[in-house]
Order: sequence, then C-alpha cells, then structure tokens
Amino acid sequence: MLRKPEHESKIATRRMDLRYPDLGAACTDIARLREGGYELVGTWSLAQILDHLNLSMQMTIDGADFTFPSLMRPVMKWMFMPTMRKGKPSKLRGKAPEQLQPAMDLDEDACAKRFYSLAETLMDPSTPFVSHYPMLGRLTREQWLLLQQWHAAHHLSFVVPND
Repeated sequence: MLRKPEHESKIATRRMDLRYPDLGAACTDIARLREGGYELVGTWSLAQILDHLNLSMQMTIDGADFTFPSLMRPVMKWMFMPTMRKGKPSKLRGKAPEQLQPAMDLDEDACAKRFYSLAETLMDPSTPFVSHYPMLGRLTREQWLLLQQWHAAHHLSFVVPND
C-alpha cells in the first residue's frame, strides 16, 4: 500500500482555523513563520502573499482605481461580513483583481517590512481610511480592520509553519 510521505501530508493541510484578533497578531505570525520556517500549500510564495496583502492594505488608505458593479456590492457585503465577523474561511474562490495581483519577483524581507509598516499604520487610530472597498462598498473603520485581519488570515493559512 502506497502512503504519502509525512512531509506531503503535512503540506496538504492548510491552517483553516487561523484567525487574527488584530493586525499585530498577523505581524507576529509572519515573523514566527519566517524565523521557524514554513511550507507553502498554495501557488504563491510568502513574498507574493505579503505583496497581495500589502496592496489590499494600501487600498484602505488610498482607495482603489477599480470597483465591482454597484448592484453586486451590497450582495457581496451581505455574504462576506458574517463570514469575516466569525473568522471563518471563505468558500468562494476567485482570482484577485489585476490591481491586487502580486509581482512575480519579490524580496521577502522587503514585503514583510512593508506589511509590518502598513499594519502599524492601519492600527493607528489617527490614520484616515477611505470610505469604500471596491467589492463591498461603504465600510466603517471597524469593518475595514476586520476585512484586513480576515484577508491576512485567509492568505497566510496557506503558509504552514515547520514544527
């Protein structure tokens, strides 16, 4: 009987229960992953995941030059906000908009430093946020932070720490 090597079976398991109470916890997790080593479950490198998250976090401050159709945004908000509040992984799969696609050749150190800096900026109560997210429409500050925490947990769930 053929069995998967232990290494492969470990990699096949995402961290589906990953949740962050705030972006500081995501920073701590990233530092731990980088120090202790990790295996990737998905197709993006850790640098690409961080670049994607950085682009999304930057939208919180600068806004976006794209949007989803106006009739779709309330439906998406109705579908996603309860999932995000509960910290559950999304069952929907799709490709990130072109504006949020990560670059191919990235420096992991630079991407991690940018993530830490953006997380600190977003957690600062004096940082102004834009009012609209392209997919969900108008968001409060609390909803923006919840979105970014949930988004980070979703993508970082594909990075499995070495034990």
